[in-house]
Amino acid sequence: MIIFNKISLYIQKISIIVFSWFCFVTFAFAEVSSFEVTSRQPYAGGLQFGDVGAYEEIRGRIYYEIDPANPLNQVIVDLELAPLNARGMIELSGDIEIITPVNLDNGNNVAIIDIPNRGNRISLRFNKPNANEPIGDGFLMNQGYTLVWVGWEFDIDRGLSIDVPSTIENQAMPIAGLGFAAVRDIGSWIKYSSDTLISADHLISFGLSQSGRYLRNYLYLGFNTDESGRKVYDGMIPHIAGSSKIDLNRRGAEPVSQGQYIETSYPFADEAYTDPVTGLSEGLLENPRASQNQPRIFYTNSAVEYWGGGRVAALVHTSPDGSQDLNLPENVRFYFLAGTQHGPGPFPPVEPGNGQFSNNPLDYWWHMRALLVALTDWVTDDVAPPASAHPKLEDNTLVRPDQVNFPDIPGAHTLANVSARNRADNPLLENQGGAGAALPLLVPQVDQNGNDMSGLLHPELIVPLATYTGWNFNNPGIGDPDQLFPLAGSYIAFAPNREARESTNDPRLSIEERYINKQDFLDKISIATQESIDARYILASDKNDVMERASQHWDFLRD
Repeated sequence: MIIFNKISLYIQKISIIVFSWFCFVTFAFAEVSSFEVTSRQPYAGGLQFGDVGAYEEIRGRIYYEIDPANPLNQVIVDLELAPLNARGMIELSGDIEIITPVNLDNGNNVAIIDIPNRGNRISLRFNKPNANEPIGDGFLMNQGYTLVWVGWEFDIDRGLSIDVPSTIENQAMPIAGLGFAAVRDIGSWIKYSSDTLISADHLISFGLSQSGRYLRNYLYLGFNTDESGRKVYDGMIPHIAGSSKIDLNRRGAEPVSQGQYIETSYPFADEAYTDPVTGLSEGLLENPRASQNQPRIFYTNSAVEYWGGGRVAALVHTSPDGSQDLNLPENVRFYFLAGTQHGPGPFPPVEPGNGQFSNNPLDYWWHMRALLVALTDWVTDDVAPPASAHPKLEDNTLVRPDQVNFPDIPGAHTLANVSARNRADNPLLENQGGAGAALPLLVPQVDQNGNDMSGLLHPELIVPLATYTGWNFNNPGIGDPDQLFPLAGSYIAFAPNREARESTNDPRLSIEERYINKQDFLDKISIATQESIDARYILASDKNDVMERASQHWDFLRD
C-alpha cells in the first residue's frame, strides 16, 4: 500500500491516476480524514456516452472523524458513549463507489449521492436497465451526472455498508445514527474540499423506499447542515417513502427492517402544524435542527404509499389529522405517480402470485427521469419545476377508503376496511409524539375504470387497457386474504370485447368498445404523452419508448 502526503492538489491527483490500484490518500478536510482506493477502471468497458464521453468506476473506502462536541452531532443517540481517538474524535469508515466522467469538464457538474437500499445501488434505475442491458440506455451518463454510492447502514452483510463504533458500555451497542453523519460528510467533502477525487458544485441525493425513509429522517434531524454550518445537499428526492422515517437513530436500531406499519411518526409534513393528538406544533423541516440549509425537495410516491404499510403518503400534504389540505413550502414539490405500485411489476404481466391479482406493471420511471432533469434545472439554474401533482381533499380526489368509488370488478376485494394502524413513537417529542394514536388513512379517488384520477397520470392511465391499483390483497395460499400484500399493486385487464365483459358482469368497457383499432389507441396515447411532455412530466426523448411499450401492451392483450 502506498501512502501519499498532501503536497499539492495537482501532484496528489496525478499520483492517484498513476497508482490507481490500492492507494491510500490522507486529506485535511475535517470530517473526512482519508480515502482508500481499492479499484479504479473504465466503466462499461470504456463505452462512450454521447458528448460526455467515457466514464470510470472507482471503488474504495472512506474514513471519517466526527466531532462529538459539535452541537449538530449531539442529536445522535449514544454519541457520548463513543470511543474517542487521540484527537478526541469519533472514527468510522464505510464503503464508497463512484462513477464519474473521465473528463469532468464534459459532465454537468452535478453529483447524485445515492443512498443505497440495504447496501444495493439504486440510482441506476433511472437508466431503465434490464437483464440484457444492465447499463440500460445510459441516461444518467448521457446527462453527465457523477454518481456516488456511500455506505450508511451497519446491519447488512453484503453491498455497501458502514462500520460504526459501539458504545463503551451498555453491552457495546452500535452507534447506528452515525450513518446520518456519514452521508452528510461525504456530501460536504465533495462539495467543499479541494482534496477529493471528484468534485461537483451541486449535489442531489436520491433514496428509494428504505433509503427514501432515511432521507426524511436525515432532514428531520438537521443533517443537511455540515459541521461548519454549510448546506450540504442542494436537491433531494425521497422516493416511495410516504410519510415514514427509518429506525436508525436508536440504541438497538434495525434499519434493515421493512418498516411496515412501525415507522410513521409525528411530524409528517414539512411545515409545523398543530397536532390535535399532542397539542405540539413541529414540522419535518420546521424545527430548530432542520430550519436552516434546506434543500429543494421532490417527494415522489406511488399509490402503494397511500394505501399500504402505514406509509400514509397523504400526511405529507394534509394536516396531522387528515382534515385539511396543506400548502407545501416553496422549496418542496410533491408528485403522486398515479396508478403505480412501490416498484413496477414485470411486463408483460404475469399470473397472480402472492396477491389476488397480477402485480401492477405501470412504469413510473418515465416520470422519474423527467423529474430528475427538472430538479437538476431547479438546483443549477433556478428554473422553476413543474407544479406539484397529488390528490386533494378540496376537490374530492383524496378520500377515505370507504369513499372510493371502485367499480364492482369480479373478484375485487372490498376496500372499506383498510387501515393505516397507529403512530410510531418519536423520542424527541413530549409523550413520544402521540405514539399509539390512530393514523388517518386518505387515499386517491378513482374513475369509472378504477384508475386514480389525480397526480401524474401515465399515458396508459389516460388511455387505458387495464385497471391499475396501489393495493393487492393476499392470495389465500400465502396469508389472510383480507390483508394487503406488502408493497404490491394490482393489474386487472379490460375484457377484449363486449361479450366477454358481459359474461363476467364486468362494468368496465371492453377494449373493442373503447377503441376502433390499434392505431386509434396509439393515436390517443400519442396525444396523452405529448401533453405530459408539454407539462414537463415526461421527456420528449422518451416519447418513442412510451409509445412502443403501449404498442406491446395492445399486442399482449389482443393476440
